[in-house]
Amino acid sequence: MFVSREMLRLPKYGMAVYRPRRWAVTAGVLLGSCGLAFSSLANETLLVGAYHNPPKLFVDDRGKLRGILGELLEAIAKQEDWQLETIACEFQHCLNLLEQGDIDLVPDVAWSEERAQRFTFHSEPVMHSWSQLYQHEGEGVEAILDLENKRIAVVQGSIQQNYLAAVTERFDVMVSWMAVDSYAEGFQAVAMGQADLAVSDHLFGDWRAHNYGLYETAIIFQPIRLFYAGSPALSNVVLERIDQVLRRWKRDPHSEYFSTLRAWRAEAQPPEAIPVWLWWCLWLLATFCIIVLGSALWLKRRMASNREQLNANKVMLATILDSVDAYIYIKTPSLRYQFVNQKVSELFGLPAEQILGKSDNDFFDSTTAHEIAQVDRSVMESGRKVTIEESNVLRSSDQVRTFLTIKMPLALSPGAPASLCGISTELTDYLEMQSRTNHLAFYDVLTGLPNRRLLMESLTWEIEQENTTRPYSALLVIDLDNFHLVNDIQGHESGDQLLIDVAKQLRQYLPEGAVLARFSGDEFVALLARLGEHQAEAALSAERAARQLLDAVAQLRVNRSLPVNASIGIALFDGADHSMNSVLQQADLALQQAKTAGGSTLRFFNQDMQTSLIERTNLESDLRHALERKELALHYQVQVDHQGKTTGVEALLRWYHPQRGWVPPSTFIPLAEENGLIVPIGYWVLQSACEQLAKWANQASYAALTISVNVSSVQFQQPEFVRNLEGLLAQTQAPPGRLVLEVTESLLMREPTRVRNTMLKLRAQGIRFAIDDFGTGYSSLSYLKRLPLDELKIDQSFIRELLTDKADAAIVDTTILLAVSLGLTVVAEGVEKKEQLDWLKGHGCYRYQGYLFGRPTPIEYLFESY
Repeated sequence: MFVSREMLRLPKYGMAVYRPRRWAVTAGVLLGSCGLAFSSLANETLLVGAYHNPPKLFVDDRGKLRGILGELLEAIAKQEDWQLETIACEFQHCLNLLEQGDIDLVPDVAWSEERAQRFTFHSEPVMHSWSQLYQHEGEGVEAILDLENKRIAVVQGSIQQNYLAAVTERFDVMVSWMAVDSYAEGFQAVAMGQADLAVSDHLFGDWRAHNYGLYETAIIFQPIRLFYAGSPALSNVVLERIDQVLRRWKRDPHSEYFSTLRAWRAEAQPPEAIPVWLWWCLWLLATFCIIVLGSALWLKRRMASNREQLNANKVMLATILDSVDAYIYIKTPSLRYQFVNQKVSELFGLPAEQILGKSDNDFFDSTTAHEIAQVDRSVMESGRKVTIEESNVLRSSDQVRTFLTIKMPLALSPGAPASLCGISTELTDYLEMQSRTNHLAFYDVLTGLPNRRLLMESLTWEIEQENTTRPYSALLVIDLDNFHLVNDIQGHESGDQLLIDVAKQLRQYLPEGAVLARFSGDEFVALLARLGEHQAEAALSAERAARQLLDAVAQLRVNRSLPVNASIGIALFDGADHSMNSVLQQADLALQQAKTAGGSTLRFFNQDMQTSLIERTNLESDLRHALERKELALHYQVQVDHQGKTTGVEALLRWYHPQRGWVPPSTFIPLAEENGLIVPIGYWVLQSACEQLAKWANQASYAALTISVNVSSVQFQQPEFVRNLEGLLAQTQAPPGRLVLEVTESLLMREPTRVRNTMLKLRAQGIRFAIDDFGTGYSSLSYLKRLPLDELKIDQSFIRELLTDKADAAIVDTTILLAVSLGLTVVAEGVEKKEQLDWLKGHGCYRYQGYLFGRPTPIEYLFESY
């Protein structure tokens, strides 16, 4: 039965192919339902999409299917009396045509659940295969973890890419994917240095890898079954006939199936001996002139062909190198430029022909040229590749430009001295952005002084110093008296100028080595370190400095209609039995005493102020019994995405005191951390969260939710922390992947190696990590990228003034960009207004938490509004 076909145009390939008319197919179905259909599909014409993937599949110059699966399909078609029409297409395009029903079959398609939803497959696999990674000899990639920061070329849309992406993400291995259209293109990318490894089916790799100078790695993955995939509209009879032929052939070792495999897999068989009489015939037929003439003609044509191929490759290579966003060059053994790409020409502002043959002395200042030459000679002498950071100055500019450069010796011809190849990427803009981000995070925008964050770190460092003598230091809190009058009467611009002037005066009169910071508004804090080993001596020095500061502020009265005065509170500390918060609290109490005394004066913290601390002691005593008395509770605050969908909750610790009522967490949590109670309390919090996760795991509507738990640095650094948490997970059967531990930046910087090891052990269990209150501490970006982090939570102090404070907006925007570049999810805390939500959405933040979505509440009332 012949089926008529209509013309289908495929512009990409410039050819016309025929497709079965749908009315004809429908008519066939109707005839079959009436019992008039033939028992087979003899004389059926099938349109086969073939992509270039030797030795399994390709199309020869005559349009015939070749390779293992191609020739087997030709043999099946011949046996079944089918006509095959072939269209050459790239792999992904073949699958798109197949899914649309524009072609009937595609050979060499690996089965997967996703593809089974799009195409039809027969039952008997044509053959089995697996995938493998290939690299240059000596690269040293032996396991998945060795793929960190590697560039991997993989066929776009293949199940190999999906599989490897899932595995590397699971092991937190960062890789760069380079999409290619074929295995050959992937091998070419590695050979050209554009990728470090290539993914290939092992059959193609065994057949062609050595042609590109590549070798297989020990990473073998994804055993697959290969089939002829059919379009959804293809008759099941075709697939059933393919299954029947394959099963019959596989039972017969002398069948077409095994002969085809042997033809493509086995070594070439030695030719049979040529009879003597044939040698005489050949000798009689051949003459010396014909041999010479034929050889000369062949050689001429071969040389012309090679010359054309060489020129084409040269043009292709130049195009690729000019398209790369890097400065690529080759220098002769005498360090003169032999090749430069377009980026180098743009850097020097000259065409390539005016650069070649010149040295670095012609383009850089003398210091830069000398440093570059030293590195180049070292590479040439050692014969090893180096990666360095270079700071260069061009002759045409005084700007210092920073580059990350890879230099290696390059042998251009056998036996000749090695040349030098360099690849440079400019870091100037990135480093400037990093510097600006650091300045925004640690310095006040208005006055240029260190901010609260930087001063608190300095104070913490000073307190934690281990010295046998423990000299006294002083913390001075300086507050302007009646500063609000300046803003109210003269305006905020005048108030800002006053703060700038005060900052200059204070800096000028502070002793050398003191740290001055602007805490907030009109409040400044000065840290005077190591004033003396005796309290009286230190107090005298602190008082003398404070009075100088009062006089310095008073001098600003000149040319001002409103008086300018300040009050100062002073706290002395020696590091023993002191904490950062207690010292700051003492200085604040002393400042209040100075304010009460009428202002324009100073006060020291003394025992008369101790009364307020007695309350703190009583609170600490009650806190020791709060857990056993079941006064502690967990409230949960929802976290939502940009579509308003709840993605998880944060568990927040609350304390209801029988006499005091609700005690603020900011009051009792620091107490618990100081006296060690945070360890048992933190264990109870984790246990409660795990139990809740286990309950949700059995409820479909809540199973996908996460619970974030704040982990104190004191608790995190306990030796048994990992073992205890693993025990809780095993005991409660909570899904580890739904538990998010929130840690602070200060924890990440304290014993970073130990912290990283602890995090990696927990990550191996599936537990996720988030940085809490990002922007209020200090973290090194180098550690930030090495730690197994999943989320970054922007502190609510930046969100609160986001719409009115340009500095806060800049910090939030920079933080979002940083997190996205590191692959971290960004969560904004403290979102209370829709305007804040709209701003965050517009700047790329898609996870939120705050009163706009819900206040912290007990678990039984959590989802009543949803």
